[in-house]
Amino acid sequence: IRGADDRTGRPDSSGNRRMTANPTEVQRAGLSAAVDRLSTHSTEWSCERVLDEGLDLVRDCSWADASMLYSVAPDRVVELSRRPVSPWPTPAELPLDWFPWGLAPLSPQRYLLVEDATALPVSPGSGETLGDLGIRSCLHLPILERSVPVGAVHLYWSEPRLHWDDERGRLLRTLGRFLLARASG
Repeated sequence: IRGADDRTGRPDSSGNRRMTANPTEVQRAGLSAAVDRLSTHSTEWSCERVLDEGLDLVRDCSWADASMLYSVAPDRVVELSRRPVSPWPTPAELPLDWFPWGLAPLSPQRYLLVEDATALPVSPGSGETLGDLGIRSCLHLPILERSVPVGAVHLYWSEPRLHWDDERGRLLRTLGRFLLARASG
């Protein structure tokens, strides 16, 4: 991981240099060390940058093509951020009884890996599927407080994903909880 003062990082939309992580660096440094580094810099950065950096870390360490962070309220789900920013036609708010991907009756406590996500809808009432967007597999990581969902992290892969290591999921849910707290406060 390159530090905030590293001049080889990529510039963000405001021209600031950004921390860059690739899967090899994240594995070598360890995910928990990368999360510690993110939390150390989070007080210096805008909320948007913290969310972007955090979701980039989630995506990179999972070898995923995209990641999203959601806040779950009693009656709806709100997308807080996605990386990379994409033109996916998903609404900013989703009905709680639809989330995730129309599979709402399922309420996983740790994770839900969908190995073949090609037929899942992109959004409620949409005829477009994740497969139409080139997505083959997806993962739902619920963020719980006292067994009640307060948020979720989603990961998407363009190649089939047949296994998920939930030891990594535990750390990613902790990171998701940190990002939710940063977004709300």
